[in-house]
Amino acid sequence: MQNFNAKIYHTKEKIINIRSEILFREAEDDFYYFNKINKAYKKLLKAVELTPNHIKSVLLLADICFIKGKIEKALNLYLSISKIKPDAKVLGGAAACYNMLNNYEKALYFCDKALLNLKPSNFEITAQITEIKINALFNLKHFKQAYQIFVHSQNLINQNNLKLFYNINYELLSKKINIQERLRHSQLKIV
Repeated sequence: MQNFNAKIYHTKEKIINIRSEILFREAEDDFYYFNKINKAYKKLLKAVELTPNHIKSVLLLADICFIKGKIEKALNLYLSISKIKPDAKVLGGAAACYNMLNNYEKALYFCDKALLNLKPSNFEITAQITEIKINALFNLKHFKQAYQIFVHSQNLINQNNLKLFYNINYELLSKKINIQERLRHSQLKIV
């Protein structure tokens, strides 16, 4: 039997234009294999225009927007996806955007939501989200809480992934905590 309706196909959730899927796959190749970010970006814009609910296209478009420095656009895309599919990668993307926009409270909120939606085997995303959370707490001057999360994460995260941010965060947090302790004991106030 021939399929006369070749322009669209069904998923459980919605109807997707087949052209969106083709554009997504071409953009994926352009981005991952040929390092043609702008070409991939244009194809994804067209794919999302054809099928706004094509989650794969919207997610890759959000990632590319983040890489290109279009943080607010990436954030809007991540937030739109999070309403449909609130998984750890999407929520982590939103947290990273809020962190880049210096909105650390919202970054923490989305980090916590992302960590609740994580699968236990997803160590890479866990490390990235934990790093965003520690950085947000650090910028909010919640050094002890950042340090506690860092120490707690040592037990949860694969040691190879932890080494990525161990040297930077551990030493910096230790110095900040020591400075706070010395200030508290000296009873001097910073003006």
